[in-house]
Amino acid sequence: MDKGMFKRMFTRERRKGNVLVETAFVAIVFFALVFGILDVGQFLYVHHALVQRARYAIRWGAINDPDSTDVIKNKILYNQSTAKTNPNGTAATGYFGLTASNVTVTTSGKDTDNYRVNVTITHVPFRMMSVYKSGSFNGGSVNVSVPLGLFN
Repeated sequence: MDKGMFKRMFTRERRKGNVLVETAFVAIVFFALVFGILDVGQFLYVHHALVQRARYAIRWGAINDPDSTDVIKNKILYNQSTAKTNPNGTAATGYFGLTASNVTVTTSGKDTDNYRVNVTITHVPFRMMSVYKSGSFNGGSVNVSVPLGLFN
């Protein structure tokens, strides 16, 4: 190997594009992490908001009519006691795109101290932004159970 070849391999002219390539690699990893953090944050926000909406609906139902599971379901979906409909007569989508089939409200232990209202929200629609898993998915289920035996 002669001196000229060695000099050409390790001079500044040979390494001009290295910074751009290294920056591109670091930027790809950085933005993948940022989008992943945003997805986790969005998932936690949706889960927390649904739990709070369910608790609010159950409290509202405990005061007004705990036996009316349809009213509690409508409070979760639409924040009102009646169901919303579209102009064409079909059922409207509710909170975070939920439908009536996503929400189940049951009661147990009526007329006892163990009287409870149970809410299960399943297949929560969720849109991910991450590079590796982008698209729409159905999230896990949200379960809320509130004892009402003390209110009776």
